Amino acid sequence: MAEIPYRSKELVSELAHALQEAAQGLPPLSLMHVCGTHEHEISRHALRQLLPKNVKVVAGPGCPVCITPASAIATAIKFATLNPPPILCTYGDIVRVPIGRGSLWQTKSRGAEVRVIYGPRDAVRMAEENPDRPVVFFSIGFETTAAPVASLLAAALPKNFLIYCCHRYVPAAVEALAADAESPISGYLLPGHASVISGYQAYAFLPERYQKPAAVAGFEPVDILAGILSLVRQIQQRRPTVANCYPRAVKPEGNRQAQQILEQVFDRSDAAWRGIGILPGTGLELREPFRRWSALAHYGLEEEAEDDILPGCSCHLIMTGRRQPSECGLFGKACTPENPKGPCMVGGEGTCRAHYLYPEPEDV
Repeated sequence: MAEIPYRSKELVSELAHALQEAAQGLPPLSLMHVCGTHEHEISRHALRQLLPKNVKVVAGPGCPVCITPASAIATAIKFATLNPPPILCTYGDIVRVPIGRGSLWQTKSRGAEVRVIYGPRDAVRMAEENPDRPVVFFSIGFETTAAPVASLLAAALPKNFLIYCCHRYVPAAVEALAADAESPISGYLLPGHASVISGYQAYAFLPERYQKPAAVAGFEPVDILAGILSLVRQIQQRRPTVANCYPRAVKPEGNRQAQQILEQVFDRSDAAWRGIGILPGTGLELREPFRRWSALAHYGLEEEAEDDILPGCSCHLIMTGRRQPSECGLFGKACTPENPKGPCMVGGEGTCRAHYLYPEPEDV
């Protein structure tokens, strides 16, 4: 069977050599990716070991499970423990994320009906199969997962279906990061999946307003190294732009149909990111008339208050590139995938989990 070209050892070697040449004479560079899958693949393929000594790639807030605020998880626990209780359904990773009052998984172990699903249609199917009980779908994620949710909400739904939305919009979050005058980030490796929806033109503000280079990249080793090389060359040539290093999937304008359904169903709002704070324009809130499906409105509840960061946890610093997992005192000791103390050790896209599974030299 022919080797997938995007994993070609020869191409990887050529890109690594080109990176060494392009980085010569440049000051230390700190490049940030904003995608949990990028972190997983960078760690899995040990790509950091191929980078020039003056080029560092750090993780940004690109893991949807990790950035979901503790208040949202606390509110989901509140739904699951109402009397009489609805069926609460959500994705597998989020049920294990710890907060001060426990996790959804622990709530389930105490008798609450918390069910794991794999997609939004599963939640609708659950409502159809349980017509005499409310079903609350705790829906998280970026525009990639928000788009199919919006499509469902725009269609006919069972009367007992309710949704608690905690979706976030990535381009606005990247702008909030870039607007930080004290940020040491030299350029941004942009997410592949989310950019399929939003398009790479959504990030034009990076070179235009902040003079920061950007590159959209896919998820294979060649994709990622090509994206990093593009950033280094943009810095070398002092010509920041938004490069598309994932043209087989991402278009300049993105998926217009998905964007239209998102705009039909959701309003953009200021929203909390776990441990980071309120980021302007990053939330996706239900518009009228879609608020009739809102679980908060149905039960007359407000979001619960909850501290984002547990004692000793460094996830908020790791998600903003200010600390590496190995610099957290809990990493690999009190905090493991089997016993996570913070969200970055839970999900498949979490930075700490990636470093635990595929240790970097500094992690050992």
